[in-house]
Amino acid sequence: MPYIYLDKKRKVMVASVSIILALTPLFMIPFYINEIIESIRVIGFGIILVTSLKFNTILSLSIILGLLPYSIIDFLNRRYLDAIDRDLGPFFKGLGESIRAGMTFTEALENIAKVIFGPLSNELKKVIVRVEFGMTIRDALEDFAERINLPSIQRAVVILTTAHESGGKIVDVLDAAAEMYNMIRAYEEEKRTIIAPYAWTIYIAILIYLFISFILIYAFFIPLHYMATKGGLFAVALDIPSYKTILFHSSILEALIGGFIVGKLKTGKTASGAIHSIIMLTIVIIFYNSMDILGKMIHIIPISI
Repeated sequence: MPYIYLDKKRKVMVASVSIILALTPLFMIPFYINEIIESIRVIGFGIILVTSLKFNTILSLSIILGLLPYSIIDFLNRRYLDAIDRDLGPFFKGLGESIRAGMTFTEALENIAKVIFGPLSNELKKVIVRVEFGMTIRDALEDFAERINLPSIQRAVVILTTAHESGGKIVDVLDAAAEMYNMIRAYEEEKRTIIAPYAWTIYIAILIYLFISFILIYAFFIPLHYMATKGGLFAVALDIPSYKTILFHSSILEALIGGFIVGKLKTGKTASGAIHSIIMLTIVIIFYNSMDILGKMIHIIPISI
């Protein structure tokens, strides 16, 4: 997949698609309007709570679909940029060897574009085409750096343009750049390895929260409700749907925030966590829509709520 540059126009398009997708599930609400109205509860401090599982699922799907367009673009762009970042070390090494073999700078660029596969090769070919159409090496490389907004690319372009224009020991400069980028890449890989367990901890936390919610509802709240309806120690029966809804909403909130935290940990960008929020939200929706089935399977539901 090519890199999708999000200029102002495309950002508006992505936002528009996100809004349309987010609104789409809401058109299902009229089909369940009677159930939704009957499920309305007024809890403490006058807070209105809609306990209908269908209604809450529809709202959750709206959040997922609203996040989906940007999360897909961001995920694909990050893979594209990561592939470029990974090949910068070998690129500088190969470029230096090609020039050492007697090629001109432009010929060396063209040669290395054929040797290195992937996104970096595609971008180098675009640079070469622009040069063939009359653009200077500097302008073609700066256009590349402007379009691919990556700090490592911007540094690489400065090194390439300076080395090309200054001449001299260009091979030594390129070899030093290759070593530098290999060291940076090794550092990034080590950092990812260290951070990965912390990201997984957030996923595990949401699963633990769902498990605790399940235990609270089916091993605590429902038995207390059962005891109250049978004239036991509790005079007032518990409103189980309200408790389920509160736990559902809190799970959605935890999944949404947790996903963005994962994105911040892994990439340094909070927005990159949208894909993780979608995954966690999907887990929460599936869990709560299959909760009663799971409860019946382990035979701890004394009554039908």
